[in-house]
Amino acid sequence: MDFRDISPYTDQEVSGQINNLVNNKLFFKKLAQFLFPFSSKAFPGLIEIYIRRKFKTSFQSANSVKEFQSSLAPYVKSMISHTTDGFTFSGEENLSSVPTIYIGNHRDIALDAAFLNFLLYEQNKKTLRIAIGDNLLDGSFAETLLRLNKSFVVHRDIHGIKETLKRLTKLSTFIDQSLFIEKESIWIAQKEGRANDGNDFSDVAVLKMLYLCKRKELSFSEWVKKINIIPVSISYEYDPLDVIKARGWDHHEKMSLEEINESDLHELATGLFGDKGRVHLHICDPIDYQGDDIEELSNMIEQKILSNYKIWPTSHIAAKELTREGYDFNFFDENLIDSNQETKFLNRFNRIEEHVRKECLETYIRPMVNKKKARS
Repeated sequence: MDFRDISPYTDQEVSGQINNLVNNKLFFKKLAQFLFPFSSKAFPGLIEIYIRRKFKTSFQSANSVKEFQSSLAPYVKSMISHTTDGFTFSGEENLSSVPTIYIGNHRDIALDAAFLNFLLYEQNKKTLRIAIGDNLLDGSFAETLLRLNKSFVVHRDIHGIKETLKRLTKLSTFIDQSLFIEKESIWIAQKEGRANDGNDFSDVAVLKMLYLCKRKELSFSEWVKKINIIPVSISYEYDPLDVIKARGWDHHEKMSLEEINESDLHELATGLFGDKGRVHLHICDPIDYQGDDIEELSNMIEQKILSNYKIWPTSHIAAKELTREGYDFNFFDENLIDSNQETKFLNRFNRIEEHVRKECLETYIRPMVNKKKARS
C-alpha cells in the first residue's frame, strides 16, 4: 500500500522540502506578519530578508527528520519561554520505550502533540508521529512544516461509504505499520477536531479506525492486548483562541476555500504565539483492559484524560463570575482565586458580545465539571 500522500516526510525528502520553504516567498511574508506585526508593515522587505536568512542558517543543513527536529527544538523552547508562564508535566515515568499510541485531548491545532514531542526530545527519547487533519494540509508551507515534523494526514469530509472505508483502512494500516514495522509511536486525538467547547470527550470512532485493518485477523480483545495505549491530558491556563472558538464556525459558511485556509493558518499562528499562561501535560498510566467492549475502552480512555486534567484558577474565576451573574456554578474555590489574575482574565472578554462572553466562561468551567464527574 502506498502511503506517500499521508505519511510524514522521509529523511530523503527533508533537504528538498526545506529548499522549497527557502524559496517560498509567502512563507516568509506570513512569518514576518506573525512574528513582527508592526515592523513588517513598516519594513516588509527587510523583515522578510532577515527571517529568510535566519531560517536558512538554522535549517538548511538538516538532512534528516532528526536533524530538522534538533534545529527546531530551540525555537520550540523559545516559544514556551515567551508565550507561557511555565510548562510542567507529570507521569513521565509512563513514557514508553515500546511503540505506543498516545491518545490525547485536543485543544490546539499543533501544540498538544508538540508539547509531548518536546518532552520526549528533552529526555532523549524518540519523538512520535502526529495525526493531523487535512484541513491544514493543502499543499501550503504549513503542510511542509508539519510533515517535516513527523505529522501524517487524517482525511476529513470523506464522501461515500466505499471511499470512507478505503481511506480509513489506509490510515489504520499506516498506523499499524508505523507501530509494528517502523517502531514509531503515534499521537492521535481522542476525537476528530478540537474540543472547542471545553468538553474533552472521546469518540469511539477513533478506536474503530485503529482496529479496522486488523478486524479480520484478530478479535478486538486480542488486538487490545497487542497494542500499548497511553492517554495524555494537556491543559492550558489561557486559550489564545477562546473567543474565536466561542463564536463557532458559522462564519466559515460565508468564506471561500482560500479564506478558510487563511483562517486556519491564522489560528495555527495564534495558538503558537498567543499567551497560554501555564501549561501542564500529564502522561497517564498505560491502559490495562482485558475485555472486548470497544465502547467501554473508549470510556476508560476518556475517564483517564478527564480525571488527570489540570484545573487552573481561570476555571474557578469563570465559575465565580457566572455564579455572581445568577448561574448555578457555585462549586468554585475562592481560595484559589487571586484578585489580580481575576481582573486580567475577565478583561479578556470585556469587548465581546454577551452570549460569546458567556460561552467563553463556560468553556473554562466545563473541564472542572467533567473532572468532578469522572472522579465521582
